[in-house]
Amino acid sequence: MKLNILLILSLTYSKMSFSDDEFSKVEFKAKAITKSIYMLEGAGGNITASIGPDGVLLVDDDFAEMSGKLVSKLKELGGKSPRFIINTHFHYDHTGGNENFGATATIIAATEVRDRLMTEQTLWRTSHPAVSSKALPIITYDQSLTLHLNNDDIRIVHLPHGHTDGDTVVFFNKNKVVSMGDLYFSGMYPIFHPEHDGNLAEYIKNIQYVLNLTSPDAQIVSGHGPLSTRTELQKYCDMLLDSVSTISAGIKKGLTLEQIQKIGLPLKWESFSHGYLSTDKWIALVYKNIKSETHNEH
Repeated sequence: MKLNILLILSLTYSKMSFSDDEFSKVEFKAKAITKSIYMLEGAGGNITASIGPDGVLLVDDDFAEMSGKLVSKLKELGGKSPRFIINTHFHYDHTGGNENFGATATIIAATEVRDRLMTEQTLWRTSHPAVSSKALPIITYDQSLTLHLNNDDIRIVHLPHGHTDGDTVVFFNKNKVVSMGDLYFSGMYPIFHPEHDGNLAEYIKNIQYVLNLTSPDAQIVSGHGPLSTRTELQKYCDMLLDSVSTISAGIKKGLTLEQIQKIGLPLKWESFSHGYLSTDKWIALVYKNIKSETHNEH
């Protein structure tokens, strides 16, 4: 699982690009969560699909190159091309399909997502031009929105300043499914983007907000990683809090980054390390964020 995630993250967060041949080798995998909701894993971020009498709703839509395979998989599951698409944030492994589906699907996102897609963006030293008008969300919101679709009440909540400024969490209330986008990297250290108005303190607050609204038996779709439970999301939150606490204590003692890395984090969190973000790199990311926040306070 983590090997596939490493491939996705390398594609999304570096100057590398998949060739057409590489995209051709990736097939969607579908996991049934309830009778009507599925988690789809392709080349980009995880997709949540609601398939029912009102049509298909997607939370995120992978890279543009995967759109044909995505529709084929939806048809295998008894659906068809999406009627509604919710973008959890602007990153292109979650919004690339907008280009192909925008002419026929209603795309929904936080205002900040539309704003970023309308303008040139730099994502990890790679410049991305503005998308075409047909790829833009046509319904936007600042706080929340509710869709009554496929016998469910689907609440869409904007939780800014975590991974990016446009983060959205989608609650499928009757099905007890929560789709979190990149506010949750299941079983892995997360990535957040200060250059896109993300920061770790708000990231943690947003996770705590979701935990407070999530029932014990809910199933949770992360932006990357396997399907999760509330218990696993709580462990993820505990890891984040412990990381900040441990690294903050080292900073208060006057330790350098290298000294804190040598001490490390409690061994129980080592399983969150992955090829793209090892424990040392995670400590460096948290250290930089804490130092930056402390500097801004003065």
